[in-house]
Amino acid sequence: MNKLDDEKFPSVLMASSSYELLKRYAVGERDFPGSKLNGANLTRANLSGADLSRVHLQYAYLAGANLKGTNLNQSLLNGIQLVGADLREANLSISNLSESELCGVDLRDAVLKTADLRGADISNANLSCVNLSNADLRYANLVNSNFSYTNFKDAFLTAANLSNAYLVGANLSHTDLNGANVENALFGYNEGLSKAAKLDLVLRGAIFLIDSEI
Repeated sequence: MNKLDDEKFPSVLMASSSYELLKRYAVGERDFPGSKLNGANLTRANLSGADLSRVHLQYAYLAGANLKGTNLNQSLLNGIQLVGADLREANLSISNLSESELCGVDLRDAVLKTADLRGADISNANLSCVNLSNADLRYANLVNSNFSYTNFKDAFLTAANLSNAYLVGANLSHTDLNGANVENALFGYNEGLSKAAKLDLVLRGAIFLIDSEI
């Protein structure tokens, strides 16, 4: 992750002014890059389409928030609470989401290239058609989540929990699945999996949609 340049991207709003953020959004303002909103309570807030690039939202509360199409590129979001949030088509590239709570989020068509998701809880979530190339998902909880046609190219899933996850159509080219829990995870039509890799996954409890793929 690139170090933020406070001089180039000055603080627009502070955590104590989360009410002001919502008030300004309500009257049509959408650009809040570089804001320092650590720990802010924005539960169920509507910030769809806002520019929140390079913001500091560490340990903030955004459960149930509407962040559809929001730009969160290069943001510090570690420890953030996003349970049940709408993040469809959001840009979270190069953002730090380590140890975040993303249970039940809707991330369909979002971009998380090179994002840091180590130890994040992304269980029971919808990540269909998400771009997770080069993302770091080590030790993440991905139980029961939908990763259909998700791009995991060059991603790190070491020791992640993928039990009961749906990975049909996912791109797994050069994806590191060492030590991942794939018990009852459903695979099929995956790009980048050799026959040996498929057999290894089956031996570890994975299920393939079509037996002939193995």
